[in-house]
Amino acid sequence: MNIEEFIVPSSFMARTMRSICLLSLALYTPIAIIELRGTPEVVRKDADLKIPMRDGVMLAADLYRPAGPGPFPVLLSRTPYNKSRVAEQAEQFVGHGYAVVAVDSRGLNASEGEWSPYVDEAKDGYDTQVWVDNQSWCNGKIGMFGSSYPGFTQLLPARFRHPSVKALIPISAQSDNFGSIWYTDGLYHLALGLRWGANQAAIARGEKRPEINWTKAVNHLPLQTALDSVETKSKFVADTLKHSSYDEFWQKMSVRNDYPEMDVPAFHITGWYDDLVHETIRNFTGMRKASRSDNARRGQRLLIGPWGHGIGQNSQYGDVDFGEQAILDPIKIQTEWFDHYLKNKDDLESDSPVRIFVMGKNEWRNESEWPLSRAQPTKLFLRSTDGANTRFGDGRLDKQPPINEQPDTYRYDPRNPVKTHGGHGCCGGGLTPHGPLDQRLTQERQDVLVYTSEPLKHDTEVTGTIRVRLFFSTNVSDTDFFATVSDVNPDGQTILITEGIIRTRFRKSLKIPNFLKPGDIHEINIDCWETSNTFKAGHKIRLHITSSNFPRFNRNLNTELPLGQGTYQDIRVAHQTIYHNQSYPSSMLLPVIP
Repeated sequence: MNIEEFIVPSSFMARTMRSICLLSLALYTPIAIIELRGTPEVVRKDADLKIPMRDGVMLAADLYRPAGPGPFPVLLSRTPYNKSRVAEQAEQFVGHGYAVVAVDSRGLNASEGEWSPYVDEAKDGYDTQVWVDNQSWCNGKIGMFGSSYPGFTQLLPARFRHPSVKALIPISAQSDNFGSIWYTDGLYHLALGLRWGANQAAIARGEKRPEINWTKAVNHLPLQTALDSVETKSKFVADTLKHSSYDEFWQKMSVRNDYPEMDVPAFHITGWYDDLVHETIRNFTGMRKASRSDNARRGQRLLIGPWGHGIGQNSQYGDVDFGEQAILDPIKIQTEWFDHYLKNKDDLESDSPVRIFVMGKNEWRNESEWPLSRAQPTKLFLRSTDGANTRFGDGRLDKQPPINEQPDTYRYDPRNPVKTHGGHGCCGGGLTPHGPLDQRLTQERQDVLVYTSEPLKHDTEVTGTIRVRLFFSTNVSDTDFFATVSDVNPDGQTILITEGIIRTRFRKSLKIPNFLKPGDIHEINIDCWETSNTFKAGHKIRLHITSSNFPRFNRNLNTELPLGQGTYQDIRVAHQTIYHNQSYPSSMLLPVIP
């Protein structure tokens, strides 16, 4: 279906919206007048306004606006997490002269309709933009804001190019749900998926959130019955488990192919430890390269801080204190962006399209591009003599390639997976601690291979994507590999910097599984998600390899069974062999900034 067929003609929408809106405006009265501390503004709030969609479903919205006559530029947020949670942020935006509209997603909280995650957000988003544009308090300029799912709801309708939408700020937003959040290229986000899906299904039915033992739920096999004990069933969770390859189910809720249809400046914000850092960067680079106009292409900005999901509000994150400079004011960042595009103010802090926080140095730096073309690919080879198992082995990273060395081996048993401890994260409900955490305990397991460089003679900045090339064999037809890069301080503390993963059945295609031939030597390339870290002089660079990260990701049972169907009786133990010799030189490629 092309876009022209999808969009309801704006003239029809305008007539319909005006007639319904006049009726709704006549029926409501102001619910509250809230005085903003520290400003002379007064916030007027009108609750539960009804916004008509093209199919007659009414979505509920809260309107916040200054007490003056207007009209005002409008900031719009569409959320599945209850529009009332936007109140504090909305009141601050009103203090800067904006009207704010917060809308419940279809089928949730005060909105009518049936909750179907993601798939209705594009057309509902466009219809909401039409409604806002036709209100007397709107001056014809609309911006959108929100983090995570409300970040994605900005991008989904962007391909329809409503002319009044002048700027977006998608914080921690994906481009595709198979690329992250629900899966990461074939690995299921277990703790997030089960909890989020069950909770949202309960909200949609107006029921109490399920009180279950989530530790027991994530350990349950087969996965497809993990939530059978929950009274409120989530069809969406069941569907995500059925669709374990990149098929039409996932493609219809993606924006990866929509960038050429978009024509709006966007400020993309994420953190180095965000589960969506890779996806946010993909949105930035995709829109910067392929947007329809020069204005939109030049209007893409990217900000990455030393945070997890969203904008961090503390200097301490995980086991690292990044300093007060790591803390930014979210409202200030966003209002400067919106002032520029909705109020024609030339007060952007910088014309640089990219601003990154370089960890280690703990400094912000502006860049003109991403990735950085001046990065120098620097290869370190995996080597060992007596074995790289645990951090007490003799695995090392060396600039000199191996000649004739024995491979390293370990045993991956899905009954005893490596526990999630640090790294990229979001929404694991306490089951998946994330961020820059010390990896020493993890690296004491026999099923973890550890390779460490010599102490660095000089500060070494690594900014970009770290790539790990592995030559391996195994006795099973499908398995997983996780590559984790850490910064080892002189006192031994080992801080996780970034990580990458691969499910071997998807090593060639995300759409068509390709199983291994047991015993054969195979090659895989693992892209660790983007990072920026200065490894200080005297520190060491460390890589560890293993085959599980649970319960952030589902355990690979080392079989060819579809996701969700395997039981404990189906589990196979994988005997993994990592080669590093002249014929099979496993290595790590670092983007080093001179």
